[in-house]
Formats: sequence, structure tokens, C-alpha cells
Amino acid sequence: MPAKGKHRRPKSSSSLTRGFVAAGTGGAALALPLIGATGAHAADKAAAPVAEAPVLKSSKAPAAIVPQQRTAEQAATPKTDTVRTYSVVQGDHLSKIAAEKKVRGGWQKLYSDNRSVVGEDPSLILPGMKLSIGAKAPGGSPAPAAAPAEKKAAPTERKAERTTERKAERSAERKAAKAEKRTEQSRERTEQRAAKSERRTERQSQNTGSRSGFSAPVPSGVSTPYRASGGSWSSGYHTGVDFRASSGTSVKAVSAGTVVSAGWGGSYGNEVVIRHNDGRFSQYAHLSALNVRSGQSVSGGQQIGYSGSTGNSTGPHLHFEIRTGPGYGSDIDPLAYLRSNGVSI
Repeated sequence: MPAKGKHRRPKSSSSLTRGFVAAGTGGAALALPLIGATGAHAADKAAAPVAEAPVLKSSKAPAAIVPQQRTAEQAATPKTDTVRTYSVVQGDHLSKIAAEKKVRGGWQKLYSDNRSVVGEDPSLILPGMKLSIGAKAPGGSPAPAAAPAEKKAAPTERKAERTTERKAERSAERKAAKAEKRTEQSRERTEQRAAKSERRTERQSQNTGSRSGFSAPVPSGVSTPYRASGGSWSSGYHTGVDFRASSGTSVKAVSAGTVVSAGWGGSYGNEVVIRHNDGRFSQYAHLSALNVRSGQSVSGGQQIGYSGSTGNSTGPHLHFEIRTGPGYGSDIDPLAYLRSNGVSI
């Protein structure tokens, strides 16, 4: 025990057993003293160094801060791929190449880096192309700003082309419709004129018949004259005349007489043969239907059947003959016969 009334002053080395400096990430140093177990008085004496601890500087603090800053910078800096070059071969596509070469960002990144080489269509790559793996290809740059405008303009151009085509089609349809209408109108006028002519001829025949007892067999003109030459007839010439007559036209007896035959006549098809009071015979061939029978008496102008195209015929018409006898080969000029009996034809 020391002398009475006196205290031994402890050495500074014993009051602060040990201290250490801690450096934070912000660079501030803090001295943390460790108080020994020498008593409260020793603790009070050590209070002064604790108060000055926040401003304590150490030559080792900057060294602790610098590695931490470098580590943060390294973490913030992304790693880059090693730049390589790949030659496209047959069967390659960007997805396949990106997967095989482990390109970060996939085929989109690969395409973006090589757009100057590949072009506008990422699906079109050709063998021999040199693709940059890990960086942009030399001279590569994004597509110019005008490219989107061109893409937008393409549909507008196609729409304009379709509009023009539709207008041309509608114009052609209108022209075709007008042409068809004109053709129809022309056909109608022709038919009307023909109908008027037939009615006029029929009236003339009826008037003539009422005066002389003779009339034309049909109210129409001649299409093939008498004695026209050609190999279509067995005699080498046409033995009668052909009148234009559509199928179903009424056929009349040219004068009064008796029906000699009415029925099928071979190459003449359905026919009617009439013996007239002057001894002449008239024949009406290629009929579609008959209204008389053999042995029946008929008057001039009486309907005996309808025209048609039966037998050896190329189309609807009436084959008409005048004969001196009932059989084939005794023909005379039928128009001359009718005209001699007052028929205007």
C-alpha cells in the first residue's frame, strides 16, 4: 500500500491497455480505447484521449480506402467479350451462331453488332459473311433514321398501286358493260327489223294468197337458192330452196291440195308432201312437228307443221321443193313456180 494520503500516478501505458483504429468505407477514423480494470479514476483520466479520437489520423487509413474504391469501380465496369471473327457457313442462322459462340444478348446483339454486314433482314445471312463476335463489325452503324420512313412508305405505295389497279378494273368493267349493252341493243334492233320484215312479207303473202289462192310457205327470205352446187347433196346440186326459219316457225301449204305423205322422210327428216290441183307436188322438209296426216285435204295458207332441224340438217330452216311427181328427182324451180302464181317473193 503506498504512503498515506498519496496516490501513485499510473503510467499512461497502463491506463490505456490497448487501442485500435477502425476505418469505415467513408474514410473517417475512430479510436476505440479499451479501459483496463484499474479503477474509476483511471477511467476519468483516459477520457481526454477518447474525445480527440474522431479527428485522429492514421497513415494507414488511405491505404484501406483505396482498395475499397478500386473494388467498387471494378464491380461497376462490365466485362466485355473477347472480339472474334466468325465466317458464316451453309445452314447457319444468327440464333444458332449466338448460341454456339455464347454471345451475351443472343442473336439480337449479334445482329446489332453486324447489321452493316447482314443488312436489313436478320434472317438472310450468306455463306462467307464475316461476323464480329463480341463487338461491332468494322464500319458497322445503326440503320439510318430514314430507313423507318422508307418502311412506312412501302405500304403506302402498295396501297396506292392497289387503288390504281382497282380503278383500272372498274373502268374496264364499265367499258365492257357499255360494249355489251351496245351489242345487246344492236341485236335487239336487228331482231326488230327482221320481225317487221317477216310480218310485212307475211301480210304480202296473205294478201297475194287471198287473190290467187297461193302463198309463201314461211314469211322469210331464202338462205340457199335452187340448184346451188356442192357435195352436200346426192344429186350434186340443191333440189329446192332453203328458207330462213327458226325452230317452231309456222309452215303453211302454198295452195290447196291433198296430203300425199306426212312423216319421216330419211335425210329430209319429218316432211309433208302435198299434191296440188294443178298436178304439181310441194315438199316441206326438216319439220319439228306435223299438223296433218296422209290423205287429208288442205287449203292454201293452212298450217301443216313447224319448222325445225330434223334429218340431215345443219340447223333450223325449211327445205321447200316443187316437183312434177311425188318422188325425188322431179324437181323444178320453186320460186319461179310461186311467182308465176302471183306470190311476191
